[in-house]
Amino acid sequence: MPTLRLRSFQFTSLALACLSAAPLRAQHADAATSGGPSSALTSAQLRADVAAFRSEFFARDKSFSPEARAEGERRLAALDASPELSPTHMDVVLAQIAALADNGHTHMTAGGLAARHNRVGVRFTPFGTEFRVLRTLAPQANLLGARLVAIDGHALDTLRTAARSITGGTAAWRDRFANVVLESPELLHDLGLSASPAEALYAFETMDGRRIEVRLAGERGRADSPTAPTSRWLSPTPLVAEGDAWRTLLAAGGEPWALQEPTRAFRWRAAPDVSGMVLQLRMTTDSPTENLKDALAAMTDAINAAHPVNVVLDMRQNGGGDLTKARDFMKALPKLVSGRVFVLTSPWTFSAAISSVGYLKQAAPDRVTIVGEEVGDRMMFWAEGRGTTLPNSGAMIGLATQRHDYQTGCKGYTDCHGNVVSNPIAVPSLVPELPAPWTFETYAKGRDPGMEAVMAAINKVM
Repeated sequence: MPTLRLRSFQFTSLALACLSAAPLRAQHADAATSGGPSSALTSAQLRADVAAFRSEFFARDKSFSPEARAEGERRLAALDASPELSPTHMDVVLAQIAALADNGHTHMTAGGLAARHNRVGVRFTPFGTEFRVLRTLAPQANLLGARLVAIDGHALDTLRTAARSITGGTAAWRDRFANVVLESPELLHDLGLSASPAEALYAFETMDGRRIEVRLAGERGRADSPTAPTSRWLSPTPLVAEGDAWRTLLAAGGEPWALQEPTRAFRWRAAPDVSGMVLQLRMTTDSPTENLKDALAAMTDAINAAHPVNVVLDMRQNGGGDLTKARDFMKALPKLVSGRVFVLTSPWTFSAAISSVGYLKQAAPDRVTIVGEEVGDRMMFWAEGRGTTLPNSGAMIGLATQRHDYQTGCKGYTDCHGNVVSNPIAVPSLVPELPAPWTFETYAKGRDPGMEAVMAAINKVM
């Protein structure tokens, strides 16, 4: 069993100080042996990428605390001093340095990490503290619905801690990207969690309670290998690239309305069961095929024509966009109905989606009820920076340069984003008044706990 080597993530300065002596793995050329474009990079190219990370990202990002920046400098110096350097090890260390900021917008892009490293033929999605298999290649279809227990003898708690070390932000937000590590023997190997960069022994508990172990090999560059946000795996609709090679836990048509038509960014429907309408925004900017302004205007027209008593706004799969584009709609929405506005949130609700929820809650705090799970960031975070792409590996690093403060409306700060200074958000909390997590049990039955909570609340009043 390999020695565990974690570059631990930190949520607080105290924890960072306690863990700052965590060892870096100085030599790790073996992880590059599994092939792929990035493994052909020379040592000089990798060191040029480290230098670019230092100058174009680390020197410009504003979200690091002094303690986190000092630890990041230490780790960069150790990386510079490494006699050998592999693409995988560089990716892991740089991702972990970015994660030291403990800020969701400050990160190495997960999709790029997944594309540069091998992956096994299963896709994990978090439900609470569990990771469940919702998609597999056809030969592993017996694993659908199974709960991850261990990898190469390492228990889930250890795996989760390691996976959280590559992404900043809240624990739940970090878990939304943990699958990138859990699905890659290369990344697991560099973290000391698998004996081989090519394969690993996975232990699962199946839906009928059996424990099974299966050795899964990682592949890189499959044309049909699906890469998407983990929220996308909730829908059984196949991605275009998947063809018929992949299987899903839910059958198409067995999912609730909220998970249907995953390629449509903006949707709405009549909802007699809640005496109203349901609106869904999967992003807060224009999609490749739909204009947000037009969609919001059409939603407004539909509400004015139907005169619903209540409105449910589903933001659970909304990763953000531009906070200015839906701001006026959010401020006006409570005025369009005589009853209540319910807004559904989850840890996938992020960035401009959080801003939108804040504007909505602020507009009518007594009539707007938040339902579901906590959003994917804190009430104060850093964002608003053009990211950088490392010149040789192509790794993309998200940059954060301006503060967002949604509790005080940025009072007392001079470094806040201009749009939240001119249109401040000041709400006590965005914690759901009606907790309704999407558990695996409800998901597997094709149920929507958020909508069930809304219906229960309305029926209680009636």
